[in-house]
Amino acid sequence: MTDWKSRLNHMLICEAKYMKQRSIGKKGSYTVFLVMFLSGMILMTGAVINAAHIKAIDSSCKDLGRVWAFSILGEYDRALRDRYGLYGYYGNEDLVREKLETYAGCSFKKKKYIKSGDFVCHMQDYKLMDLPAIKNQISHLILSFWRPVPFEGGSQETEAVEDGTAEESPARYISAEWIIEALPSHAYDGSSAGGSWLGGSVSEISYIFKAFKDHVDDRDLGKTYFDNEIEYIISGKLNDEKSRKAVYDKLIIERNGMNLIYLYSCSEKRQAALEAAEIITPGPEALITQAIILETWAFLEARNDLALLYDGQCVPVLKKDENWALGLDAAVDSEFGENESGELDTRETKDYVRPRSIEGQNYGDYLKTLLAAVPENKRLLRIMDLIQINMKYAYCDYFLMDDYYYGLKYEMTVNGRKYDFEERFS
Repeated sequence: MTDWKSRLNHMLICEAKYMKQRSIGKKGSYTVFLVMFLSGMILMTGAVINAAHIKAIDSSCKDLGRVWAFSILGEYDRALRDRYGLYGYYGNEDLVREKLETYAGCSFKKKKYIKSGDFVCHMQDYKLMDLPAIKNQISHLILSFWRPVPFEGGSQETEAVEDGTAEESPARYISAEWIIEALPSHAYDGSSAGGSWLGGSVSEISYIFKAFKDHVDDRDLGKTYFDNEIEYIISGKLNDEKSRKAVYDKLIIERNGMNLIYLYSCSEKRQAALEAAEIITPGPEALITQAIILETWAFLEARNDLALLYDGQCVPVLKKDENWALGLDAAVDSEFGENESGELDTRETKDYVRPRSIEGQNYGDYLKTLLAAVPENKRLLRIMDLIQINMKYAYCDYFLMDDYYYGLKYEMTVNGRKYDFEERFS
């Protein structure tokens, strides 16, 4: 019996020890689990904080990067904008990179957790003198009802474009090779300077008549190097008088052709010319003489038309009887009169015979037809030529369109991460 009790007591004692050890084991498991849970929470919290930190830096870099780009664009040339309506800032890749590094240094100066690296600038795709860029800006200008602000006075160093021509000279010209070679039109070869004939002509021609002078207009555009600027765009001659004369010759040919069409369509004038021809050269040769008389008559009328246009009057493209000014005797006397040389007097004069009715198109309207016949790219390049010439003459003697940009693209590295930015004038 005693042996049985001893065994029972021994069993109870063992059971008690086992239950005690089991209780201690559960408490240990809870402690380990709690430690693991708290450690995970700490790690998660640290990860969230780190992610928020990276996100904040990322957001700051993106916002500041755009601000810096806009700061560069904000340095556009005010004179270029006011006078010709174009947005462009002076610079090059090295200069812009230095400015960006300065901006980054000021912005991140007190932020030791931000380490900015190299800046890489790409600007060649944003040159202001690129044809699509200049065309786009001109199109936006015309839609915005822009008006030019004339320059006040001229540059003291007019030799930058004059090449020795006196300021009072009535016929300005440019002959210095270093100036000609720097013009935008000189940078393009013949194939790239062509382009379509009528594409984009409306906005460009509207811009031309707002920004540049012609031989007849009285628009106040301030001081310009050439007086016959629109004539230069048509002719491409870097000589004021040669530009005017080239356009004059084109208009004479145009008016001569239209006048000849009218004479052959007017039976009364055609018959009068035939009768005069039969008196001068009787027989079959009269038809040849008639053609000569009609051609001479049309040409003299064309000269009279140009005198009217130069005086600010109008001449219709296709005339009617009341628009015709000269009589048959003028043609006969000029061709078969006492002029021993047998040549027409082609001197230009402001004197003209006034027709019964003055109506139709003025000098500017005729220039528009000639401008429309100039290939689009040539128009744009010659527009930029005039801008560069006048900016040199009246604003800054080292001005070059090639030094100006309308946008930029750059990369920067912050804390080992790269950021790309691209901004431009819209």
